[in-house]
Amino acid sequence: MKKWLLLALLCSAELLNAQDQNYAASNIPQHLRQNANQVVRRHEQTFEVINKSKAVFTEHKVITLLNADAEAANDQTFYYDKIIKIDKLEGAVYDAQGKLVRKIKSKDVQDQKMLEYFVSDGRVMNMSFPRLLFPYTIEYTIVRKYEGLMFYPVFMPQSEAATAVEFARFELIQPDKIPVRVKELNLPPGSKTGSFSWAFQNLPAFKMEPYMPDPARYFPMVLTAPTAFALEGYEGEMSTWESYGRFIAQLNEGKAVVPAATVEKLRALTADCPNERCKVERVYAYMQDNTRYFFVGLGIGGWQPSPAQDVDQFKYGDCKGLSNYTVAMLQAVGVNAYYVLIRAGDDEQHRQFPDFPNAWFNHAIACAVVDRDTIWLECTDQLGSCGYMSDFTDNRPALLITPEGGKLVKTPRYDQSTNTIRRATRMQLNPDGSAQMESTAVYKGIVQNELFRLTTQHDEVRKKVFYELIQLKDFEIKTLEMTPHKGPLPEVHCRLELTAPKFAAASGKRLFVPAAALTKSPEIPFPDSLRRFPVQADDRGFDSESELIIAIPEGYTLENAIAPQRFSSPFGEYELDITNEPGGLLVIKRKLILNDSLQPKEKYPELWEFLKNVGKADKTKLVLAKGT
Repeated sequence: MKKWLLLALLCSAELLNAQDQNYAASNIPQHLRQNANQVVRRHEQTFEVINKSKAVFTEHKVITLLNADAEAANDQTFYYDKIIKIDKLEGAVYDAQGKLVRKIKSKDVQDQKMLEYFVSDGRVMNMSFPRLLFPYTIEYTIVRKYEGLMFYPVFMPQSEAATAVEFARFELIQPDKIPVRVKELNLPPGSKTGSFSWAFQNLPAFKMEPYMPDPARYFPMVLTAPTAFALEGYEGEMSTWESYGRFIAQLNEGKAVVPAATVEKLRALTADCPNERCKVERVYAYMQDNTRYFFVGLGIGGWQPSPAQDVDQFKYGDCKGLSNYTVAMLQAVGVNAYYVLIRAGDDEQHRQFPDFPNAWFNHAIACAVVDRDTIWLECTDQLGSCGYMSDFTDNRPALLITPEGGKLVKTPRYDQSTNTIRRATRMQLNPDGSAQMESTAVYKGIVQNELFRLTTQHDEVRKKVFYELIQLKDFEIKTLEMTPHKGPLPEVHCRLELTAPKFAAASGKRLFVPAAALTKSPEIPFPDSLRRFPVQADDRGFDSESELIIAIPEGYTLENAIAPQRFSSPFGEYELDITNEPGGLLVIKRKLILNDSLQPKEKYPELWEFLKNVGKADKTKLVLAKGT
């Protein structure tokens, strides 16, 4: 204990004498200013484990804000609760010359509930620094005391592209009798300075590159995790996923009991089901209709679900409580189901590591096993489809909590084969270039997510979104109908009627008709021969096909024949076919597929060439001439 007190005192002394550290902005090397909105001058973390349930986490950070784009860093937020307590927090702000302007005292720190409307002992301390003329420097020191251990730190010296790092250091102090596990990612040579210490210097900021994957996949990162740990009277072990799953099962023990009256109701509800899949769908619908989301996180309650009986009685729960309740109800009607931990978020697909058992989860769902297949259930969504994961929990590791322990599996992947758009449009084109159109479209998979939510909105809200989606300069939506269709791969069906007073440009006896006016072309980036990161055309992939049938004005004929256009690349395919049909009809068929493959940076010129050709093809103009 003396050691962490000494560390805290040293950090405090450094804070009070920071002007001696030469934090003048002029001292930042020029190569660290390039592409940077802020520069981390010093970032030091020390995590000292006292025993299986206690630790002290000391952090000291100094950041120079170079411009207004870094202003968000001016407000620092520090979380604490019953398990993690803040023992010391202080700060200071310095001007461009590194001169101390103000020390941040306790009265300058706002202490408030983290989730105002939910039941939780989680709180945050918000430290707001005075705004000065750029550049200026902020500094804080915080000491946290852990009264329960399941998480060890994840140290990322650089977490944003526009942040440069002058110096960063992380040290883990661990008793010999308590083994620790470490995973290192993307570390520069020489970063390891000891058995459990790392130091980083002169990490430059960089520009985000077009069509690059999540940059967090390429930042330096040190993950640490315990083997043996204790949390509020419960002891656990996570050297394997199986052992960690046994700990979660211990937390959940005895909480999956549904009242007899509800069991009777569920069995009556599913009595005529021809198979277990039907039972899953009905139980899931029952849960959606009879509960609502409400976060409950008191102490270990942040990880332990509310008893199914309580959820049944009060009709609410958080992700843990609702998932546990759903599993209990499915088991009551004879369906094999499991409670599941997962790291959720549409950009969190690659932030859990199968080879490194850890507690880095932030969400719970349920999983039913039916006929050797899995049905995944998002239990916090009162509108969602049974068996559909969406981009919140798709294509990532998930930990099933089974009677034998944890089992790491992967959730469904949605790619270009499942994320599809199919559009059919009929148009009456008039001699003045105006047009009336009726269009039907079916959106499936990930591409229907936002539209599915939109189906519950007022008609004016829907129209506003479609006015932004449709690639026409001047038009009016007369009718908009949207119909959701639930299922393992949900769909939204849309029907549009619209008028466009200047769809085609009229010039003398000719009409210039855009071939792909109703479809959105992908962004065409600048060519770049100095690319740093891999290339990904789309983070999940999609397949879009459209057919536009144009009834041309009487007396007009197609003057320019358009040859079929076809392009392919490692990133996808494109097709554009235009045919002149009998009866004064033009039929335009367009197809664009972008896949989710991760390609090496050397492939970037091929993506640029492919997208450039797509953009050029999409600008094709048909010339209709009036006969004499």
